[in-house]
Amino acid sequence: MSGINIGRSALLALTPFLAEAAQADDKSWSFEADASAGIEYDDNISVTELDVNTAQDDFKAVLDASVGVENEFGQGTEFDLSYNFSQSLHFDFSQFDIQTHRISANLEHDLGDVSVGALYNFSYATLGGNGFLTLQQLSPFVSAYLGKKVLVRAAYEYKDKNFKNRVDRDADVHAGGLDVYIFINGIRTFVLAGYKYESQDATAPQFDFTGHNFKARFSQRFAIGKRDVELKLGWRYEARNYDSITPSIDAIRDDDRHKFQAEVEIPVTEYFYLAFEYEYADFSSNLPSANYTQNLASVRIGAEF
Repeated sequence: MSGINIGRSALLALTPFLAEAAQADDKSWSFEADASAGIEYDDNISVTELDVNTAQDDFKAVLDASVGVENEFGQGTEFDLSYNFSQSLHFDFSQFDIQTHRISANLEHDLGDVSVGALYNFSYATLGGNGFLTLQQLSPFVSAYLGKKVLVRAAYEYKDKNFKNRVDRDADVHAGGLDVYIFINGIRTFVLAGYKYESQDATAPQFDFTGHNFKARFSQRFAIGKRDVELKLGWRYEARNYDSITPSIDAIRDDDRHKFQAEVEIPVTEYFYLAFEYEYADFSSNLPSANYTQNLASVRIGAEF
């Protein structure tokens, strides 16, 4: 397998930088932070990356926290750096607890109606307290306004997946996609439609596939007093066409995956908010362990600064 190798020490090396940058005297730096905690109900505990589902339900505590800094280097050039931490703690199925660390860096230059840039993500996840997955992503992109209300963004994406103790699933992924944003009322009301084609080359041929991904999202802000309630509705569809026979079913695997999402975020004070989320997943596959449905519902309280 090929890829960009950055060790887990990057998490420790970059996180202190965020705090130092936020406290710097240079006023061109801006800082933001967000943290939330709540309860989620899952009617089918599963790990999508391993094609595992239990057909068992459980509640879990969920925690998310992120910090980020942003700076403008010269006219039209913007740099963002952020760190995100998330943790789920199941009431009964602790072997499915997931902890994730993610570092993201984004560099973008504005050329007027056209912008060019690149995004880099590094993620490290544990499952049940043990090492699970290291994921790196590099994505150059270009975006352009078509008139005042339409933004088009095209991107190439490279991913390097490395699984702990599952070398057969290690993979390189190449993808290209196009997103179209239509701003009906500025950012208060907009819709997004997108398509992505991806090709995965895994260590074990049974995990090689090409995929077509479609997505649609609607976002609306409603004014209540001096604050805005935000509603988000989304749909994703993925069709995977595998290249080789999966030994356990003695056939070439074929997957169709739908996800529907709804989220409402309600401000309580200037800094605190309540969030309600629901997600329904319908995964259809001729591999029995990857053929299932799932309902997720959560409530969280958070703060952003």
